[in-house]
Amino acid sequence: MGRDRAAIRNASAEERSDLLDVLASRAGAGDLDALDELLWALDELGLARQAVRKVIVVEDDLDDVVQDVLVAVAEGISGFRAEARFTTWMHGIARFKAIAHLRRQRREEPLDDHYVGDAARISSVLVSRVSVRELLARLPDAYRDVVVLRDLEQLPYAEIAHRLDLNEHTVRTRAARGRALAAALLTREDG
Repeated sequence: MGRDRAAIRNASAEERSDLLDVLASRAGAGDLDALDELLWALDELGLARQAVRKVIVVEDDLDDVVQDVLVAVAEGISGFRAEARFTTWMHGIARFKAIAHLRRQRREEPLDDHYVGDAARISSVLVSRVSVRELLARLPDAYRDVVVLRDLEQLPYAEIAHRLDLNEHTVRTRAARGRALAAALLTREDG
């Protein structure tokens, strides 16, 4: 895994696109390690954030929409057909999620600190599933612990960070990636 990350991080733009295309094809074929690497690249290298930022200008909304994008990519990766670059496909998803977010904001009153969109749906699905423990057992440990504490035990991010001796940003990142991986697993089971 680390080798893919180092290669992606150090690659030129063209090489990075090629590497992401390969990862997306592998992830689309059911390789969860490739999906994890792909989600890492989208999140850690800011690729999803850059795509969302083209539509969303309010900084506070970026994290929510980026998380929705990660979940949508994880759920829909089996539909990636490599007819275009993965980044082109992901930018389409990011644009759709960002516009949907803006439309929701126009129709709804401001909400507290609750999630809006796919992340909330995934959280509620995780809580309502009978086989949730089996699903969570298939997640990498780093993601599983955070998802359990956040979505099942409903702990605030600050408390999770304290319990796991992590910074809050890392907890939020792991929650987003863990939900995205869980969404991919659910999609495969349901499909």
